[in-house]
Amino acid sequence: MRSIRSFLNVDTPALAKIWHQHHQAFRSKSDCTVASWDQAVLAKPYFRSEQLLIAEDSTQGVVGFVHFGMNPQAKSFGKDSGIIHRLCVRPGEDEDAIAEDLLTESFRNLSTSSVGRCVGIGAFHDSIFYIGVAEGDGFLGVNANDPRLLRWMKNRGFLEVRSTQCWELSLAHFKPPMDRNQIAVHRNSLVSKLPCQFQSDWWKNIIYGHCDIGSFQLVTKSKPTIQLLLDVWTPEAFVPGVESWLSRLTIPESVPDDMDQNLWIEHWVCLICECMRLLQSERKQAVQSVIDPVSTHSVQILQRLGFKIKSQGMLMACDI
Repeated sequence: MRSIRSFLNVDTPALAKIWHQHHQAFRSKSDCTVASWDQAVLAKPYFRSEQLLIAEDSTQGVVGFVHFGMNPQAKSFGKDSGIIHRLCVRPGEDEDAIAEDLLTESFRNLSTSSVGRCVGIGAFHDSIFYIGVAEGDGFLGVNANDPRLLRWMKNRGFLEVRSTQCWELSLAHFKPPMDRNQIAVHRNSLVSKLPCQFQSDWWKNIIYGHCDIGSFQLVTKSKPTIQLLLDVWTPEAFVPGVESWLSRLTIPESVPDDMDQNLWIEHWVCLICECMRLLQSERKQAVQSVIDPVSTHSVQILQRLGFKIKSQGMLMACDI
């Protein structure tokens, strides 16, 4: 006999086990240890135990979970939408039924919040959980290599609405591109790190509370105002189970209307290059960035810097 209930504090070891079993089924190395659950999920002040549902079998114990909710500060993909942050089920003959029960119950709860749409997995750059833990840090959506999760989402009526790609660069092999355009940009630009940039941004402080965040600015000498601002973040080493050697960065999805696209791309390449030099000095091993491949300027920037596609996914949505 199987039942669905809300999370209890004693469930954390079982959740870590289910996460491992689910990801091992498609040969993913992703793990969410007990310590990672505590720091990256349960410690968040916006976490609600009633939004983390546990599927429990009377003989097998915990067999799956679904984590859902909303991002009240969402600005793009997750705005005015319910979010399936995560869905994991241990492999077995009844896995489809377990996933269906969990999604049905989460939809029943979301329907009381007056939202008409649900997105998942995560909400791209509006994601607020599993930062530094999940593949693509919760930004990737449904991993293209996870057919079980894709099947469960489709069975519940979810449709793909956006593709995603996780790009990675090995810092051991990083060499800054230096051509005529980059030489000109470097001569006319200053790059510096901003201390304590997020002290005034309370929401970002909360989301990335278990991470070390650095903000970098690019200022042109001809126009001494901030032209670009880049966030680079790395999970803190004191959280066991997270990849503290792997840094992440986010590239804006659109080019400002008053900017020349080619020059804008060159400025971003220059800014990221200087950040890579600093990360190399801090002995970081790699850098990742999750983008929408439709954003051609993002692809151009990452290709210029030597990034390679590591994994692909999709963001899905359906009406509640």
